[in-house]
Amino acid sequence: MKKNILMKLLLALILFATSGFSQDKIALILKVRGETSLKRATDSEFKKGVKIGDNLYSRDRIKTGKDGFTALVFLDDKSQIKVRENSEMEITGERSKGSISKQVDMQFGTLKAEINPTKKGDFIIATPTSVASVKGTVFWVLSDPINGDVFYGISGSIEVTNNESGGVIVVGANQTGISTPTGQVKVEDTPAGAQPVDEDAEESEENNELRIQLRNPSGETKTIKIEYKLC
Repeated sequence: MKKNILMKLLLALILFATSGFSQDKIALILKVRGETSLKRATDSEFKKGVKIGDNLYSRDRIKTGKDGFTALVFLDDKSQIKVRENSEMEITGERSKGSISKQVDMQFGTLKAEINPTKKGDFIIATPTSVASVKGTVFWVLSDPINGDVFYGISGSIEVTNNESGGVIVVGANQTGISTPTGQVKVEDTPAGAQPVDEDAEESEENNELRIQLRNPSGETKTIKIEYKLC
């Protein structure tokens, strides 16, 4: 409980600190470890050295290696995405009247989405096999271009449309949705122990320091340091 309260306070500080700077950013990196790289929309290749507090802009691409992990938070409604190892995806956002319509295009990999139940923009997760429409829910996605997608619902519901057949399923809490490249879709109860473990949520870090580098439209930069403790 104490950890959740402190994390919410931290997110509020991040959003307050960044409110006066460039308005085209859509998200921030909250956590990173291992082999993690970032490719800007204007870059030709991925670059390592992703840092906590890095800004993310529409069409930025994230890739993690065998030990990589990153968590990011969207700036409008504080929805979060946790990207596990061996994953690659593009983050897209379109701003409109204080909200961001978000889309995550997964090439492959594993992510956990924690989407806040607000009216601030649509949230879509697209894979080579499926398109998932999300509003106010928590779930896992495991995507493989050859074998297809597995959706594990934790709370709320996800509407999944198969790209090949157009078949639609709704995956609720404690359910597993499967969508295959050949067009099959199905929903079943999640067997005990099948759902991935959110190791990041179980970690307890004694001391944390968040450094955020900000750049305004005139090109001026400043760095904000926030120290916090999660118990």
